[in-house]
Amino acid sequence: MFYKTKPPSWDISRPDSRPERIVIAQDVTNCDRAIKFFKTITAGQSLFIGRFIINSHRPLKQLTVAIILLTISFESSAFWLLGFSDANTLPTGALGMIAGTGAQYANVGNPAKSSSTVFLAHAGFRYGLSDNLDIGYRLAPVALPYSSVGPTLGSEIDLKYRFTRPGASWQGAFVAGGAYSYLDISGQSKSAWSPGFDFVFSKYLNEKYTLITEARYLYIAIPTALGGSSANNLSAFGPDIGLKIKLTDKVSLVPELGIFNFRGNLLGAQENGRAVQIGAVLSARIW
Repeated sequence: MFYKTKPPSWDISRPDSRPERIVIAQDVTNCDRAIKFFKTITAGQSLFIGRFIINSHRPLKQLTVAIILLTISFESSAFWLLGFSDANTLPTGALGMIAGTGAQYANVGNPAKSSSTVFLAHAGFRYGLSDNLDIGYRLAPVALPYSSVGPTLGSEIDLKYRFTRPGASWQGAFVAGGAYSYLDISGQSKSAWSPGFDFVFSKYLNEKYTLITEARYLYIAIPTALGGSSANNLSAFGPDIGLKIKLTDKVSLVPELGIFNFRGNLLGAQENGRAVQIGAVLSARIW
């Protein structure tokens, strides 16, 4: 500890005589490191991914910090339709987590209007319920690519059931879940809910690489907006392809690319189009 002056003697029988302390040096160092790491993440996803790979010998500590930072409402008007997972489920009692980022380009409406989002945060956890079933929770923006809908961060929970035998080179799984969020539509807060499902297939290539492909469907409804759910909704469906790259025994890098078809309505006006998403996450087993 550091004192403003030379530390005087302290009578233990008189607690009020304890000298005034200033900040502990170690706490200052940790705070500076946290601020520097936060600035690095917000500066761009290339530095974000790069620092994780360079420091892969400390994966769990880095991923924990990343997930905390990614939950602080990053602005976006897109949604992660990519699954960032192979078809395997976690063993009973196992816990894993993911954190990453990416981008989306969408062309929606008539006449069509294009939009792009260059930073899409994504973070979540999974827990093994049985050998063929696990449960997941993740934070991701809501799937409404409309210019009048403001940025929001939604919560999603899902169950993944693997229907192939363990150890097979080809694995298949079915994922079903739902999400809930608040949206900012033309300055007014509205609630949205979203059920969806996903078929995941993965092929073990070798010790380092696993090929992933998915077919995903998602429905978004805004029942509190003008006209209700029938006038304010979105269906998104399409395939994606990815690769799980093993970095260490517990950490993998998972990049994915997907093309999705959007069909929906906003305030009664039809808004259809397509979107391309690309992203990458780091996936780690905690235990």
